[in-house]
Amino acid sequence: MRLTAAVIRRKFATLAILSGLLVLGAVSLFSMPVDFLPDITYPMIRVSILWPGATPEEIDRSIADPLERQMASVDGVDYLESSITEGNYRLMLNFSYDSDVNVAFMDASAALGRVNRRLPDDIDPPLVAKMDPSQLPILLISISSQAWDLTRLRTWAEDQLQKQLLSVPGVAGTEIVGGLRREIRVFLQPEALIKYKLTTTEIQKRIADENVEMFAGRIIEGRRHWVVRTMGEVKTVAELRNIILLNRDGAKVTLGDVAEVLDASEDVRLFTRLNSSAAIKVSVTKQALANTVTVARAVTRKLEELKPDLPADVKLLVLENQAVYIADAIDGVTSAALGAAILVIITIFLFLGSLRHVLVLLLAIPVILLVNFGVMKLAGFSLNIFSLGGLVVALGVLLDNSIVVLENITRRRGLAPHEPSHQLIPDAVSEVGPAIAAGTLSYLALFLPFLFVPGLTSLLFKELILVISGIVVISVGVAITLTPMLAEVLLKSQEDESGLFQRIFARITSAYARSAAWFLRWRWVWLSVAIGLLFAGAWTWQTLEGEFLPMLDDGRVSVRVRAQPGTSAYELNTIAGDIEKLLAQEPRVDTFFTVAGGRGSGGFMVESSNDAEISVQLKSGGGRMRTMQWVNQFRRKLQKFNWPGVRVMVTQQRIRGIRRLGDSDMEIKIRGDNLEDLRAVSAQMVERISRHPSFTNVQLSLDFSKPEYQVHLDREKCADLGLSVRDIADSLRTYLGGSVVTSFRERGLQFDVRLSIPESRIHNAEDLRMFPVARADGAQILLSDVAQVLPGNGPVEISREDQAKQVSITATTVGLTVSAAQVVAGNLLDDVSLRPGVTWKFSGQAQMMREMQLDMLKILLFALFFAFIVLAVQFNDWKLPTLILVNLPACLAGVLFSLKITGFPVGATVLIGMLVVVAAAINDGVLLFTFADDLRREGGITPDAAILQAAAVRLRPRVMTTLSTLVGFLPLALNLGGGNEMLQPMAAGAIGGLIMETFVALYLMPVLYRFAYRTALRLPDTTAADGGQ
Repeated sequence: MRLTAAVIRRKFATLAILSGLLVLGAVSLFSMPVDFLPDITYPMIRVSILWPGATPEEIDRSIADPLERQMASVDGVDYLESSITEGNYRLMLNFSYDSDVNVAFMDASAALGRVNRRLPDDIDPPLVAKMDPSQLPILLISISSQAWDLTRLRTWAEDQLQKQLLSVPGVAGTEIVGGLRREIRVFLQPEALIKYKLTTTEIQKRIADENVEMFAGRIIEGRRHWVVRTMGEVKTVAELRNIILLNRDGAKVTLGDVAEVLDASEDVRLFTRLNSSAAIKVSVTKQALANTVTVARAVTRKLEELKPDLPADVKLLVLENQAVYIADAIDGVTSAALGAAILVIITIFLFLGSLRHVLVLLLAIPVILLVNFGVMKLAGFSLNIFSLGGLVVALGVLLDNSIVVLENITRRRGLAPHEPSHQLIPDAVSEVGPAIAAGTLSYLALFLPFLFVPGLTSLLFKELILVISGIVVISVGVAITLTPMLAEVLLKSQEDESGLFQRIFARITSAYARSAAWFLRWRWVWLSVAIGLLFAGAWTWQTLEGEFLPMLDDGRVSVRVRAQPGTSAYELNTIAGDIEKLLAQEPRVDTFFTVAGGRGSGGFMVESSNDAEISVQLKSGGGRMRTMQWVNQFRRKLQKFNWPGVRVMVTQQRIRGIRRLGDSDMEIKIRGDNLEDLRAVSAQMVERISRHPSFTNVQLSLDFSKPEYQVHLDREKCADLGLSVRDIADSLRTYLGGSVVTSFRERGLQFDVRLSIPESRIHNAEDLRMFPVARADGAQILLSDVAQVLPGNGPVEISREDQAKQVSITATTVGLTVSAAQVVAGNLLDDVSLRPGVTWKFSGQAQMMREMQLDMLKILLFALFFAFIVLAVQFNDWKLPTLILVNLPACLAGVLFSLKITGFPVGATVLIGMLVVVAAAINDGVLLFTFADDLRREGGITPDAAILQAAAVRLRPRVMTTLSTLVGFLPLALNLGGGNEMLQPMAAGAIGGLIMETFVALYLMPVLYRFAYRTALRLPDTTAADGGQ
C-alpha cells in the first residue's frame, strides 16, 4: 500500500503531522461544552394562554376553536394537541421530524398574530415557545425564613435575589413559585355599596382616574425647555383610602367608607414548603447557547457570594443542580471508558503475548481519541452522555483494524522472517486492505440510516452515531499509517514462537480446526440448532418488557396527590402535610419540596386546588438504596392512609429534556365532537377495563364532577332594567376573582391594586345572591332580583386532538408488558358500541413504543440493505454477502437472550448494541470468507478445505476483535460506579449478542459456507496455520 510505504519512509514528517493533530485534539477536548443531552430541539411548538377565572368550556369556545382552526393551516403540522383547565389553555403543535423548527416557530407565531384579534380582550399575552430541552431549569433554589412572612420573602426574592441571578452571564431568566405577591387590597362592603348606591364599575373608574401620573407636554420659556407632568399618582395607602367616590350636597363618600383598604397580599392559592417549613422556590434557566455546567457553577458561586449579605434568618438552599447530575453522569461514562480501555489492552496482551505488540496498539488509542475530539469540536458537539456513550461503544472497535493489520504483519513476518520491513509491512497491509475497507464501509453503512430515518430515536442518538462513525474512520487511517510505522520501529525481529502463550494458542488453534471439521460433518444437526435458536429468539422478543429509555438512578422521586374535583387547596395541604410527616421519618430522604394547590404543566406551575406535588431527593452515597427500590417501599408505607377520593402516585422522576407521551403503563385516547358521546363511550370502556385483574388505577380524564354555582339570568328582567349580561358578569368577577384597577408604586416597585370581596364574607350561594350588581332608577339591583343561583357540575379538563374533543383512559398494568396489555385491552374493548363520530386508539407509552419499534425496524432493514450493497461491491458477488447476512438473526437472538437473563427491557439504546453485534458479525464474516475465497480460487483447494484453513488462520484476529469489543462493554453493563443506567441495557444486550456472534463466526459461518459450496470434505493441513500463529 503506497500510503503505508510513504509513512514508513517519512517517519519524522508523519510524527510532525501527528503532533499537530494531537495538540488540536487536546485543545478541543478542554474547550468543548459539557452538557447532559446533545443540542436537540424537538419539532414541537407550544402555545400557552392564561385567562384567569375562565372555565374550561369558555376557553374551549373562545380560544381553542378559533386558534386551532388557524394553527391547523400551518405548513408541516403533523397533529395538534391541546389541554384546557380552569384559566389555562395549552396547545402543542407537533411537526414531522424532518421539519425546520425555526421556520415552524415563525409560521406558528404568524398564525397566532392573524387570529389574535378574535381572542378575548382580557387574556394574558399568549406565549409561544420551542420545545428545547436547553430551556429547562438548570438550578432549583429554595428560599426560607423563620422571621419573615411569605409576602415579604417573595418581595425580596423578586426585588433583590432575582436581579442578582439575572446578572450572572448565561442566565436567561428566573421563575418564582410560592410565596405571596404583595397587593393593595380593596375589600368592598356590599352593605355600604347598597347604602351609597355605588356599583363596582363606578368604583373602578374613580380609583383609576384618581391615580394618574401623565406627561402633559413642553413649555419653552426663554432659553429653557420645561417638561410638564401631571403628578396625581397615589403615594400612600392612606391617600388611596381617602379617594373621594361621591360628593353629594357637600357629603363626601371616600373609598374607605365603602371598603377596607389594606397593604396585604394576594389570596392564598398555593402552599409551598421545604422539609415541612414554609419556603418559596426559584427556577433558573440559561440562555440557549450557554453551557449548562458553566452557568450552573457561576450561579452557585454567586449564591455563595451573596450569603454574607443575606438578610438575617433568610436561608438559600440549592435543591437541584443540573451541573451535579451532569458531572455524575459524565464521570460514570468516563470511568466506564477508562475501564473499557484497560480491559481491551489486557485482552490484546493475552492474545498477542507480547508487550511490544501491546505498546503498538496502546499508542494508537490516544491518537484516535484525541483526533476524534477535534472532529467533535468542529462538528459543534458537546461532551454529553450520548457523545461519550458513543466513545465507550467505539472503544471496543477502535483497535479492530489495527489488530487485523498488526496480526497480519506478525503472521507474514513468521512466514518470511528475512524479508525487509519496508517491503513486508506494506504488502501485509495491502493483503488485509480489502477486508478492512469492506468491514469499515459495512460498519458505517449500518449506522447510516440514523441520519436518514426521521424520528425521536434518530434525533437523540445522532451525536452518538456520528461519534462512533468518526472513530471508525479515524481508526482506519491509524491502522494503515501509525500502526505499520510503529510496528516497523518496535517489531524489528520475529517473535519467539516457542513461548508459553504461543504454544498454548497453537494448541487452541489445532483443537479449533478439528472441532470445526466435526461441526461440518454434523452440519445438518447444527443447522437445526441454529434454526431452533431463531425460534427461541422470536419467543423471547414477545416476552421482553419495553421502554424508550432507561431511568437514571439519581434519587429523584415525585409524589403526586390528586383529590376529587372541587376539593379545596387547604384540604390538599392537610393531606400533603401527612405525607411530609412520613417523609421526615425516612432516613434516606435528603430534602423534599411541596407544592399544594398546583401542578406542573408544560414547564409552568398551574393552580389546581385538587392537586399537590412533592419533589423528593434521596441521599447520595454508598448507603443509598436504588431509587425504584425506595419508591416501592414508600408506596407500601402510604397504604396505611385512607383518604376517600384521593389518589397518591409515587414515581421515579423521568429524565429531564427527553420527550415522552404520557406516564402511565397504558393509555387509550377516545375522540369525537360531542362531550356527551365521549362520556358515554368512555364510561363503558372504564367499566370493562376496571373489572380485569391485570389493570389497576384506571382513571378517566373526562370528569364533570367539578362543583359549580351557575348563575342563570332572567334576560327579560335584565332588559327591562337596561342591564346586559356583560355588566352583571363583570361585577361578579370583580367580587369573587378580583379586578386589578390600578397600580401602586413604592421604591421603584409596582404592586397591583385589587378590588374584590373578602373571601371570609362569602360562605354559600345565599351570600352570592345578596350582592348588588347594578343600579337602575336610583335603586340598587341585587343578583337575586335578576338571576337564579343554582348548583351544578362542569368539566375539570377538556382535551382536544386535531380540533376534536378527546378523552383519555389511563391504567397501571399488573404482570403484563406494554404490548401484552394492548392485546388484553383490545380484546376487552372489541365489542364496545361506538357512537357515530367516536373513535379510539392506544396512546402514551404504547404509542411511543410503537413508534420506537417502527423506527428500529426501519433502521435495521436499511442498515442490512446498505451493508449488503457494500459487501456486494466488495465481493462482486451476491452469494458471500448473503451468507454473511444470513448469520445475523442468530447473533441478534443472543442480544434478546441476554436481555431476558439480565431483566433489562428492550429500549432505544438496545438498537445501538444490536448494530454493534451486526457489525462484528459482518467484520468476522468478511475476514473469514475473503480469505477462504482467495484460498479456494488461488490455492486450488476445495471449498471445504479452504473454509477450514481460513477459519484456523483467521481465528486469532476474529476472536481478538470480538472479545475486545465485548470486554469494552463490561464496565457499562456492570455499572459499578453508577451513572450509566442509560447505556446499561445496550451493553448487556451487546455482550450477549457478541457471545452468540463468537459461536456463529467460529462454527455456523463455516457450516453455511459448506452448504453454499457443496464439495466433499477434506481436512486441510493446519501446520501452516499453527505456525502462523
